[in-house]
Formats: sequence, C-alpha cells, structure tokens
Amino acid sequence: MLHLENGTKIGAYQIKRFIKDGLFNGNYQVADEAGNLFFMKLFDWEAVPQRLRVGDTVTEIVNSRRINHPNVVSYVADGGVSFQDKAYPVLLMQYFQGSLLSEYLQEGRVFTSSEARALIIPILQGLVYLEQSCDLNHNDITPRNILLETASGATYVPKLIDLGHAHATLSGDPPFPLTDLNLLYAAPETFQGVFSPESDAFSIASVLYTMLCGTVPWNLSIDPTDPYEDRKARVSEARKRIPVWPVAIHSADPALRNVILTGLRLDPAQRPTPERMLEMLTGKAVDVQQKAATTSDSGKKAPADGLKATTDSTSLKKTLQRGGVGGGFADVAGMDDLKKMLTERVIWVLRDKAKAQKYRLTPPNGMLLYGPPGCGKTYFAEKFAEESRFNYMVVNGSDLGSTYIHGTQGKIAALFQEAAAKAPTVLCFDEFDSFVPSRGSEAARHRPEEVNEFLSQLNNCAKRGIFVIGTTNRMDMIDPAVLRKGRLDLLIEVPAPEHETRRLMFAHHLKGRPLANDIDLARLADLTEGYASSDIAFIANDAALVAALADEAISQRHLEDAIRCNPSSLGKKSARTPIGYK
Repeated sequence: MLHLENGTKIGAYQIKRFIKDGLFNGNYQVADEAGNLFFMKLFDWEAVPQRLRVGDTVTEIVNSRRINHPNVVSYVADGGVSFQDKAYPVLLMQYFQGSLLSEYLQEGRVFTSSEARALIIPILQGLVYLEQSCDLNHNDITPRNILLETASGATYVPKLIDLGHAHATLSGDPPFPLTDLNLLYAAPETFQGVFSPESDAFSIASVLYTMLCGTVPWNLSIDPTDPYEDRKARVSEARKRIPVWPVAIHSADPALRNVILTGLRLDPAQRPTPERMLEMLTGKAVDVQQKAATTSDSGKKAPADGLKATTDSTSLKKTLQRGGVGGGFADVAGMDDLKKMLTERVIWVLRDKAKAQKYRLTPPNGMLLYGPPGCGKTYFAEKFAEESRFNYMVVNGSDLGSTYIHGTQGKIAALFQEAAAKAPTVLCFDEFDSFVPSRGSEAARHRPEEVNEFLSQLNNCAKRGIFVIGTTNRMDMIDPAVLRKGRLDLLIEVPAPEHETRRLMFAHHLKGRPLANDIDLARLADLTEGYASSDIAFIANDAALVAALADEAISQRHLEDAIRCNPSSLGKKSARTPIGYK
C-alpha cells in the first residue's frame, strides 16, 4: 500500500500523519488550509475487490455519503487522486478526537451497569439508524469500532466508526473479506457468510458482556495471527459450551441483563434485533432518523467549519408517575422494621401536612439503600413509591445517563424542579454511585460540575416535598458530601436476606404456579444461605421452566436441582447440605 509522507498535498488537504493500513486502504490524519483536522482513507483501486466497486468508486464511499447521524462517524467529502500513474479513490470523514472503547478495556476498565447502558444506547441509536434509514448492517461491531469522542468541553459522544464491512443483509459469500473480522465478537452465522441485524445484536451483547465482566463471552482468547480457519474452529468449539454468567451479569439491571442473555443466543432467530434491544433499554423506540443541519446542495456535508462538537442525542423521556400501581410494602418479604420506620418517619409526615406543620415536623431528605447486588434495594425503593402513593420516578443511569455524563446540568435541575412542582414526590436513583461519584476519583474527573449540581439539588429537598432514594452496592465510590445530614439523612444496609425472609420469598415467587404437595419452604431457605434476593427469584423461575418442559407440577426436587445448578451470585459459600441426583 502507498504510504504518503507528512506534508503531502491532496487537493486542499495536507497529510499530517499516517495512522494505519487496511486491507486495501491507507488511513491518514489530514488538515485543511484552516488547520481543521479530518480522517482520510486512501483506497488502492487495483487492490479493491471487484465486488466492492461501484462505478469508479468504492462501496464504502457510496455508503458513507448517505450517513448522517450523531452517533455514526460523519461523511465530509470524497474524490480521487493519482500517484505514480495509479488511481486512489479518497474518502474524507470527520476526524474523531477521543479514545476507543478497546483502549479503556485494555487498561482494565470494568464498567458499571449504568455506565454500560449510557454508552450502548447511543450506539444502538446509530445502529438502528443505519439499518432503517440506510439499509445497512455494520457487520463489525467491536470495542475497536466504538469511539468515545471528545466533544465540547469535557464531554463525550459514543460513535460507531469504520464502515468498511457495512452492507445490507447478506446470506452467504459476502463481498468483503472475513479474515480481518474479530471473531470473538462475531455472531456464529457470520462464519458461514450470513450477516443480518441479529448478527449485529450478537456483537452488541458481546461488547456489553466485555464491558461488565472485563472478558469476552466464553472467556476465550485467540491469536489474531493464527490462520483464519483455525481461529474460526476454536471459537466455534468454545461456543458449544454453556456460557458462564458472572456476578456482573447477574447484578446488572433486568433490562440490560436481558439484552445480554438474549443477544448471545447462538440461534439468530431467538435473538432480538438492535431495534428491539433499544426498546428493551429505553422503554420505547427512539426516533433515529436525525439529519444534520448543514449540508451542501449535493448532499455532502460541508467541511468549511471543520470538526464540530456533537451534542448529546439522548434526552430524559421519563415523566413523573402516580404511585399506587402494585402492592407496595405488601409485596416485600421481610424488612418489617424498615417498612415500619419509613411509614412513620417519612410517608405519614409527607401525607399529613397539617399535623406536620403543627408539630414543625420535617421528614428526612432521603435515604441511601446500600448492600450487595441483587438483594432487593431497587425493588424495595419501587415498593416504597407504590406504598406512598406519591408521584415518583425511578431514574436509571441511561435515563439521565447520556444527559448527565455529557454534562447537561440543566437536565438535573429540571428533574428536581418538576418533582417539586408535583410534590410530594419520590425520586429514586438506581446505582447512585454513577450519578455522584467522589470528586477525587477518576470517575468524576470530567464532570465535577454535574456532581456539584446534584449536591445543590439535594440540599434540604424535603422542604420542597421531595424524598430521594439512592441505591448502590459501592457506597465507597459516592462523594462523601452526599451522605451528610441535610442531604441523604438515612443510610440503610440491605444485606442478603436472612432465613425467614428467604422462606417468604420462595412463597412469594411460587405463588400462583402449579405446585406439587411436597414443597418444603423452610428447607429451601436452609439451602439458600448466602443467596441474594434475585437468586431466589431466578431459582423459582428456573424450576418452573424445567417443570413446564416436563408438563408436571413444580416439586421440591425441581427446586433443589435449581439451587444446586445456580450457586449464589454473591460468591459466598453456602452452609447448605450438598444435593445430588437420586
């Protein structure tokens, strides 16, 4: 491949530096006369396969002309040049300044559930845009092709990059080479040349798994220098094993966990599409057909203004809901002392304003529920909102995620203003550590203003009729200023459920299912010492599934087998009696 020297002129652009070689292109950083930076691909026309040519240009260039979305790398211009009597089609793209997701992962970064949500939702928006508006699948989604672009100030915008394999749905003999694909993230059907939206969904689930767990699914590694067929055989063989679901997956929020579990199914017919994944994570499909405001008459993006900061495309779409749907505290097994305290110290004071004013009573501003993952903190918070019958909102990382992480303090203020206007209101922030990380930590390095805005809004919010609930399994990562009196007054540990609570949980999760007459709830509680609340719900459902497949009532044997096959997600050794097959 031709390598151009720094300073070489190509039309109105000058080569600043060589970046890397592709299979049949060279990649460069270039600048225009005003010094604005762009990304240039220089294609070796003789090396481009015939099936990747469209007239006198390259398929990737034709595809790029149609793409205009804030979460997909932006087209600027294209053309052609000649060097040493050889033709070189040229593609000019927005130059992205930031870090690749792969760079964070190589440094050992493990993402929280809310962080993974906030990053993957914009990527899904871009991916659905490609599929719906451009009839393209990306076909090469890996951490190397997800960029966290630096935009204005210290903000970031996730972007899909590298459209070299983008194509409409394919079934066998794809026009692009397969040997440079990262097989650890590629769907199994792509090994036979089948590419579809469901294939991209598999790759998205694989990326999410890696972000949460620090390793690829099936915990597999391959040498990229090995022959392609050898790599393919090794990955295919590994995927015959039942995948391992680490604690990080079990502790992810239900929607994110479901996206990963269903997205990694080997049969594409059983996977969600990226559009469905987006619906699962946001509650509804987002309008992805966004057009840029500045285009030339030919539809090409005008490069005159150079690299522009891209604003966040995700806004907070939840609104306050009225409590009362659901059973409230009646649905919560155990935790009687906590339920009684909150009823007397919070709910009653907020409900009876006259008496509260007479006795000059002020309820707590809020509480932090902390403890190991999967032990019912978020569930309890939602049931508190139901019990109170107040307006409420459960805010996940993705709801404020892209807005909050990308620095829009006004959105935080607007949320509290709406809550005050409709007081009494319960605001529940799931995985609260992701909203207010300690300002001395790396997590808060780029967003101290957002943390400060949260601190300001938390000050004496009870006087505005707002009760804040935060849930976390990493209280050590929360800024200490949040935990002082006058902000979150109550710090309440929610540990793994004790024996009686586990017994009640099994009764709750088995209620309404066809049961055999040998169910021993006390023994089930004995066998699940050290289990999380979410583990018990999973065990009940797992036993029900096995019984349903056999078309029989759920028995003690089904439940004990499910316990044996599903150890505690908290990683604690159980004191239970070993269970074996009879």
